[in-house]
Amino acid sequence: MRLYPIAILAFVLTGCSVFSDKDGTEPMELVEFDPSITVEQLWRTDVGAGQGKGFTALTPAFFEQLVYTVDHKGQLTALNRLTGKVIWQRDLDEPIAGGVGLGENQLLLGSDAGQLLALSRETGETLWRTQLTGEVTSVPAGNGDVVAVQTLDGRLNVLSADTGEIMWFYDNPPPKLTLRGRPTPILTDSALYAGFANGRLMAFNPENGLILWEQRVGLPKGRSDLEKMVDIHATPVLQDGILYTAGFQSRAMAITRAAGRPLWSVDLSTHQPVWVDDGELFVTTEDSALKAYNAGTGELLWKNEQMLRRHLIGPVVLNDYVAVADEDGYIHFMSRDDGHFAYRLRLDRSGTRAPMWSDGDRLYVLANDGTFAAFTIGD
Repeated sequence: MRLYPIAILAFVLTGCSVFSDKDGTEPMELVEFDPSITVEQLWRTDVGAGQGKGFTALTPAFFEQLVYTVDHKGQLTALNRLTGKVIWQRDLDEPIAGGVGLGENQLLLGSDAGQLLALSRETGETLWRTQLTGEVTSVPAGNGDVVAVQTLDGRLNVLSADTGEIMWFYDNPPPKLTLRGRPTPILTDSALYAGFANGRLMAFNPENGLILWEQRVGLPKGRSDLEKMVDIHATPVLQDGILYTAGFQSRAMAITRAAGRPLWSVDLSTHQPVWVDDGELFVTTEDSALKAYNAGTGELLWKNEQMLRRHLIGPVVLNDYVAVADEDGYIHFMSRDDGHFAYRLRLDRSGTRAPMWSDGDRLYVLANDGTFAAFTIGD
């Protein structure tokens, strides 16, 4: 079984209280500063039991004016993302592992027991369910024709969006030690892009599984299993024909969508999603530095190292600012020009593991205890 080493690594990466004070492993103390902006809470609501005591990061899904959340017990909630008003709720009565994915008129969820569920986006009614070979730890993705999802055993599964029948799969057995969770596949009409725990990013024909190209993002180094880890844990970003990806103990890269050709790369380590906006790429590193790069060249524009070891979630761009959250529930807002602090607030002491999301004007944050809130920059 691979669950034991995976669980141990999740413990290491999420931090704990066994370390003594001031031994160099403690989170950096919060920096004091004079706020230069105001941040307003638009709404706040409770969407269930939250993430639970494990290492899940159940991710909400956004579609037009709606947002869909699920808690670790299987309570699925549809809300108006502008007002926070609950539209409908459904109890699935089973633990959910990866979060909510979107297909055409479908919500897609994976369970601890390895089942993939497709539900109506309008009502939450179950359309079909299919048993897979392992726990579904990635957020599923759909394009109307097919649904794609990765399981903890390293298999990429592609199913019919209409029936849930497995059309093809690709086995990529994970190394002995991996991060828990898998990245969400990216689906277009002509290609499927997936990152794997061995550091490879691959492109497939979504209809038949033909490999279109593959690119090494990370190369294993060192002697121990931990030193050799090069997981692509975060979902890549596809923008203007370029794939942006980053890996653990690996690199951040810009890769052409058509041929898989690298445009640039920089050495870094992260398991958090990158954010690309207006020609800039933002990333939080494994030691919780926030860095901004030129998305076209890979040039480092600035870095903020004043939140080290605070286990940052993010980054997300909100107007002229970059937001990250830490394990103590603080949300930090920095200027996207140079990374200086502009504002800080605390959503909830439970912290947050789920990725935040922004439409450019509003920031959405789901706390580990199930508190869900939307914020905006004040006038």
